[in-house]
Amino acid sequence: MNKYIICNAVPTYKEAPVSKDILKNSTSQILETIHSKKAEKNYIILDYKEKDLQSKLETEAKNYPDMILETILVDGSFGFAYRNSSAILKVIEGEKPIPSSMEENKSVYTVEMLLDTDEKNVYIDGSIKKKGKYVFKKKITPREIIESCGVKGTFKGMYLGYPMATLLGEADLDKELNLTTDYICIFDESDCILDKLKNIAEAYTKESCGRCVFGFEGVTQINMILSDISQKKGKTSDIGLLLDLCGEMKNQVLCEIDGTLASTVISAISNFREEIEEHITKKVCKAAVCSKFVTYHILADKCIGCTECADVCEDDAILGKKKFIHVIDQEECTQCGKCVEACEEEAIVKAGPIKPRCPQKPIPCKR
Repeated sequence: MNKYIICNAVPTYKEAPVSKDILKNSTSQILETIHSKKAEKNYIILDYKEKDLQSKLETEAKNYPDMILETILVDGSFGFAYRNSSAILKVIEGEKPIPSSMEENKSVYTVEMLLDTDEKNVYIDGSIKKKGKYVFKKKITPREIIESCGVKGTFKGMYLGYPMATLLGEADLDKELNLTTDYICIFDESDCILDKLKNIAEAYTKESCGRCVFGFEGVTQINMILSDISQKKGKTSDIGLLLDLCGEMKNQVLCEIDGTLASTVISAISNFREEIEEHITKKVCKAAVCSKFVTYHILADKCIGCTECADVCEDDAILGKKKFIHVIDQEECTQCGKCVEACEEEAIVKAGPIKPRCPQKPIPCKR
């Protein structure tokens, strides 16, 4: 007989509440499974917002009078920690979920692990035609995933969220995966891998407990380096520095959480090194996403000289007057994008390395 069973129903990602969904829809089945394991005591960990679900569980648990069940409400604003067995054990002891080990505990389950099927529920986001929840076989290829959800443009990459934590490219489409993440994000040619990687790294600043030096400093340094590259401050040595740093993190961190960020960065560089390096060596963002690498331009054939863009520009970077085609001073422009939102004529466009032909100074409108 197991001393205890712990079922974690805290979503790893807020946008992918897989465990919570299944627990709500299959409450009786989950309780029956827990009961069948005949543990001395059982715990279900819930986000503190799920008080209705807690009441439902406690009511249905009365059908099993010989089963001791305790539901624990926790702060689910950081979901990664609850996937770590050592952190979950801290929770049932009344402490904060601070990970201290990478070791798996066979008495700690996610809701899907309790059901023990060959299916995986996963939420898919990004540049796809059909966002939402999908059910796949656990053994699956990335190609099968994108065939199900449909990419908007040309497929570029796929991020498999924590705990898989890897960024796949086109060469990986037919490699079989053992799907364990609740969240997948798919990118097409309109997405910048550096920008996506930077956003992923920023999320880890909220998930990292900060207790071990290699974890805290590693996450901090990764964010600083990626931010510098995205701000046109990157150095040619940054790629090598990232690889060295991530290699040390994987070997030295006390738990797998920060180590998975290192794995993500390594996979991103492995599959998209050229695109990331172009931000450093060529000062180019081909997807025209990173604001410091783009310029804004006013198209002469669409501008009506209304001055709306100039009125919202806080940097006085737009030249022109009524009925004159306006011109953006690239030296003064800070790429805030407010002018694009203000222009009802859609005359202002964002450009990457290829720039549109525009007047050098304000001239009378032809419209």
